Amino acid sequence: MSSRQYPGNRRRIAPAQVQGRLMALFVRLFIAFFCVIVFSNYILLHGGRSGLDLTYLVNNPVLGDNATINYENIFSQLRSVEKGEDTTQEKTNNYRVQSLPKIDEETEITASASQRDNTGSSFLTMYGEHRVQHAIESLPKWLQDYFAWHRDQTAKQSPDTKYLVISCIAEDKCGGFSDRLRPLPFFLFIASRVNRVLCIYWARPFGLDRFLKPLKRGIDWRCPADFEPLVNKTVASRWQTNFKHHILYYGAKKRSVVDVATEAITAIRRNTGRFYSIGFKHQDFAKIDATNMVFHAHSYRDRMPVANAWIHVPLMEHIFRAMFQPIEPIARSINDTMTRFGLVENQYTSVHVRAKYPTYELSKIVGDDKSIKHDLGTASIDFSGPYRDYLVGIGRNALECGMLLEPSNKIFFSSDSPDLTKYVTDNSSSLGGELHEYDVVGINSRYEIQHLEQSRHDENIDLDHVEFYPIIEDLLIMGGSQCVAHGVGSFGAFGAGLAGNRCRAIHRAPSGKPERCPNIRGDNLVVNITVSDLISDEYTSLDTEGLLPPTKELIMNEVEEFNTIPKEGAKDTIENSEAEGSPYLTMYGEHRVESSLAALPEWLRTYFLWHRHQTSNAASRPKYMVLSCLKRDKCGGFSDRLRAVPYWLLLASKVNRVLCIYWSKPFGLDWFLQPLPNGIDWRCPQEFIEEMVDVNFPSRFQSNYPHVVLFNRKPSPPANTVTLDAIKRIQNIKDKYVSVSFRDRAFLKINDANMVFHASSYKDTIPIANAWMHVPLIEHIFRVMFEPIEPIARRINATMAELGLVENQYTSVHVRARYPTMKMARIMGKQESREHDKKDKKLSFQGEYKQYLMEIASNALECGMLLEPHNKIFFISDSIDLTKYVMSNPIVIPPNDLHNITFPKNATYQIVAIDSRDEIKHLEHAQYTNHIEYYPLIEDLLIMGGSRCVSHGIGSFGAFGAGLSGNRCRAIHRSPMGPISRCPNDRGDNFVTKETKDFLLGDEGEGRLSSETYSTSFARYN
Repeated sequence: MSSRQYPGNRRRIAPAQVQGRLMALFVRLFIAFFCVIVFSNYILLHGGRSGLDLTYLVNNPVLGDNATINYENIFSQLRSVEKGEDTTQEKTNNYRVQSLPKIDEETEITASASQRDNTGSSFLTMYGEHRVQHAIESLPKWLQDYFAWHRDQTAKQSPDTKYLVISCIAEDKCGGFSDRLRPLPFFLFIASRVNRVLCIYWARPFGLDRFLKPLKRGIDWRCPADFEPLVNKTVASRWQTNFKHHILYYGAKKRSVVDVATEAITAIRRNTGRFYSIGFKHQDFAKIDATNMVFHAHSYRDRMPVANAWIHVPLMEHIFRAMFQPIEPIARSINDTMTRFGLVENQYTSVHVRAKYPTYELSKIVGDDKSIKHDLGTASIDFSGPYRDYLVGIGRNALECGMLLEPSNKIFFSSDSPDLTKYVTDNSSSLGGELHEYDVVGINSRYEIQHLEQSRHDENIDLDHVEFYPIIEDLLIMGGSQCVAHGVGSFGAFGAGLAGNRCRAIHRAPSGKPERCPNIRGDNLVVNITVSDLISDEYTSLDTEGLLPPTKELIMNEVEEFNTIPKEGAKDTIENSEAEGSPYLTMYGEHRVESSLAALPEWLRTYFLWHRHQTSNAASRPKYMVLSCLKRDKCGGFSDRLRAVPYWLLLASKVNRVLCIYWSKPFGLDWFLQPLPNGIDWRCPQEFIEEMVDVNFPSRFQSNYPHVVLFNRKPSPPANTVTLDAIKRIQNIKDKYVSVSFRDRAFLKINDANMVFHASSYKDTIPIANAWMHVPLIEHIFRVMFEPIEPIARRINATMAELGLVENQYTSVHVRARYPTMKMARIMGKQESREHDKKDKKLSFQGEYKQYLMEIASNALECGMLLEPHNKIFFISDSIDLTKYVMSNPIVIPPNDLHNITFPKNATYQIVAIDSRDEIKHLEHAQYTNHIEYYPLIEDLLIMGGSRCVSHGIGSFGAFGAGLSGNRCRAIHRSPMGPISRCPNDRGDNFVTKETKDFLLGDEGEGRLSSETYSTSFARYN
């Protein structure tokens, strides 16, 4: 053996010998590098003459619009394409050698591009100077004019130029890369109206110019050098002292988006400072959607696209290309990737999966806390077990959605989970159940993708801006696609927007569950533009010739479009709501307030007038009584929270306090309902929200204001004693705010409280509140206080138009299928039944479970039919499986001696329902949900409230719907323990009783309602 194998026997090597070896190695490397350069240039210069075919032509037959997919035809197309690709695979290895777009005014770009080495070139066909002119010409005239003015102002570099700054500083809630740029079209609109140069300044974690740069022929969106010294990077934008900041949607007052935009324009115009920043209080996508609709209304003629969920405006593809291009390192990386994968602009489909988004489904697998930390990059999860299965299922569905968009396209897969990307690219994909070696490519050699907002949540994190390059690369490659399939979050939607939103599929529901394709969620819908959509005086001053032509819908499968919003002066008839999709409802709204007020007792009418005066008069200094629902409060569901409102109104009137409602769990009530101008504004002041309440603690542990708990003793005294004690306690409190609640949500306590309300509202005899019943007057109280927000109102109109429902001409039948009864616990186990209700745990609709629900539904429908035999039936349930079954199987009424109405033998009824949803969410048990997921809950409730009759079972939700329809015609089809109650029965009757001392407060005056106001359905209780 050589002695060099043993450390102790190694000989020392002279320094001169070391230098000689290094020099020889350097010479060899230089010669090798020189040979590679010579050979590369030879290939590039002689490739065409040696017969290299550098074109990449693939026939792209478009999948038909039919909902039924012929997979065999798709596979035959795929096989024919593969055969063509196999013969040219070696000839299509470099897409950039194709001829570039002809650019008349930029010949120097084309010349320089043709001289570059194409491996790692920074020239992109998809972005750059050669795309600016076409992008600007595709914009509305007002935006073209603003860009020209913006370019002129920045070229002058005058100290008199004023700027509107989009800022992200310190603790600002900016969101990720896509969230920050999604409202850009609206900010451009605002800047154009206030004659300020728009500029973008990010201090966290890095400036936007670390990733993107302006274009010479576009606009320079960077803030001038004298802005940087004015910024205090330790405080948020709103607390900056050297310039003003405007917060959109700031304050408790509910306003339309046009009012929000008008307020912003007015405030900025009044300011004379050189810099004025603007931003949202939160990156709430519904509010960004609303502001982008203002941009749409001023950019199109007659009809405009609908902005919903995380969508980027269709014009973003042109706005982006007029403002941004990637910096050179990112551009080179994009070119390398596309060359390696053979991707050609507009000839591939991008599929994006936001794997780490903290959805409810993910939290059930890994836990609530870990799912959030996983998304922020502060915790990792091993790609195995249920977590792996969850992501693989999402990935496979996403790929199928992408394949169906354009079956012959190559698929570029991107995700914030490198593990999922590697799995997808290493394993074959299937379409229609047939295994097929599909051409899926993706970058599977990365670390975890970083989230731009991560630095706000982890102060100790040390990031380099280069770590975010993959985000920009994925986004811009998506922007060059022909089609895009994306799921939750706005990042994939940004990629689809950069591709023009022309061909896209959405493969996940907001809850995180896979959404099978084809579906209608990727369709581009339109609405008519009305005067109410425009900024004041814009309708007459706008140059309509400079607006873009009316938008046309883009439908992947046939769906009905939204229609016209009714004009001013619409009457209280279904005909004057003009069209489905309109926000005008005959059942709720400003036109119902006066008649509802007139139906209330005098004390409540007086209180409502006083309440409106207090909240609308700036000189008044009211005190507030707050109905709060905070973290760890036992609030109950939507109906449970509002069932005691009549009693709370009585209590507030007795202590001379303005009643307001504040929920933070899981969302505010104003995310679903809004006040009416002639009703009362029940929202709490912004001072309370911003400075007083701590949402991390329950109501009883708040430190800035007191909290009063009612029915807190065992056994509880009579309800009037509890009320008088609460009045005395609250009157002795000097604080501006006091919150109130019951000790728990036991329906008997709420019933006793509502009986006190009845005793103060009726003379001699009063209605009995029992079980989950809402007071009969809730139909009027609700219509004075609430109306649905516009998106929900549109949904209600669309549903009622589609199903042919007309107010007071149908019967609603509600089944609370998931309520954890004893029978349910016996079928599936006690814990399973609770999780089925509280955690949306899905059960297979079969066996004893299916039979149990079918029996309940059949009885519920029979009860509804007996109420009004000739009415159409609208069926509602928190089980989508049960709803689908009822929809597809006509119900037969069996012979029944209890019937007082003669039915034809085995009469059948066709039921109408909404059967295209996910499971209905329960407000009390929500975790990591999107507020839009609760829209169906409110929609069902308010449609029930327009019924002539209501058949409902256990739980207070169906009872709420009956209450909104006045409790005049109702049946209760289940007993409190869960078994069915055959109809007709007396459980839906409205009984009355004489006033008793247990409910009287002793100061009941005149103006109470008489027994003549009762419906004929009320009966005296003996």
